Amino acid sequence: MSHIYWLMLLIILVTGSSMAVIYVKHESRVLFSELRLKQKSQDEQLIHWSRLQIQKSTLITQANVESIARKRLDMVVPENVQIVTLVDYE
Repeated sequence: MSHIYWLMLLIILVTGSSMAVIYVKHESRVLFSELRLKQKSQDEQLIHWSRLQIQKSTLITQANVESIARKRLDMVVPENVQIVTLVDYE
């Protein structure tokens, strides 16, 4: 009779262990799927950031700044420019 109890206990333990393996494998797949989504989002944000960097470098060029200053702000380059140097004598 005691062999039947040991056999039943062994069956219960093996079944519980197999259920735990199934649960852990499922969680692993879910977490891996979430990881792939996060990596995809990170890649998209990196591409967007790179595009913004290119746009920034384009916008701050001397020709672009001068063009915007002329068109939007009606600014002009002064004709007679004099440079005055101040010397500090101590």
